[in-house]
Amino acid sequence: MILIPPELDCRGGEGSDASGLIASIKDALAAEAPFDTTNLCFRVLGNGVVIEGMVNAPGGDEFIRRVAEDIAGSDRVLVRVGCPRSTQ
Repeated sequence: MILIPPELDCRGGEGSDASGLIASIKDALAAEAPFDTTNLCFRVLGNGVVIEGMVNAPGGDEFIRRVAEDIAGSDRVLVRVGCPRSTQ
């Protein structure tokens, strides 16, 4: 897994650190998620990353948040992902 330190600025254009940060998060999710992540959309907003979409696993939104925050930092991730409710 490739990690980009959170102190890097994400406000650049194409080819900037922002694309590397998003690529790192996508790669980590593709490798580690126990569910399909192909319905997720990633974009840069200001100095953070927004992840939106739907997954088919209960708790998938929190899994995505943990992975993304490990890479980008907890104050730089906004997760707007729908998933089934857990049956606990």
